[in-house]
Amino acid sequence: MATLATDRLNIRPLEMRDADALHAFWANAEVRRYLWDGQILPMETVHAIIRQSIADFEAHGFGFFSLDLKVTEPKVVGFCGFRRFEDGEQIEMLFGILPEYWGEGFVTEAAREVLRHGFEEAGVSRIIAAVDTPNQRSVRLLMRLGMSFEDRREWHGLDTVFYALTATEFNAQ
Repeated sequence: MATLATDRLNIRPLEMRDADALHAFWANAEVRRYLWDGQILPMETVHAIIRQSIADFEAHGFGFFSLDLKVTEPKVVGFCGFRRFEDGEQIEMLFGILPEYWGEGFVTEAAREVLRHGFEEAGVSRIIAAVDTPNQRSVRLLMRLGMSFEDRREWHGLDTVFYALTATEFNAQ
């Protein structure tokens, strides 16, 4: 499984040892406001997400990465990566970071590297992202990444916007 890096981040595939940190991260009220439909995930679900990510890396070369700051002891401050969308056909990007790191460009930095990995190393041709419409911070991030608006509709009972990016569009940036 690939380990990626940027100037400020080590970006490594999720491991089972990350379960406690991810559970706490995903339970943070600000983080889950727009992630996992606002629900606190049971630890069993966190384990299942990690297991699925590990399986996806083995089978497809993509999954979820932990975002670890380089300047500190290894600490999960966020995540970014891909999974199969609920329709089973499309590849969806998800991301999040602890609120104390919002606005510092870490997710943009990580997402660019993760997108590069997805397109160049895992051979993904198209990636989508679904964002709750009120989450304008994430919408602006998707636009900075070069993703294009595709659709706005109700999804899981929430007003949701969908964005997409192809490998060709990414490489043209």
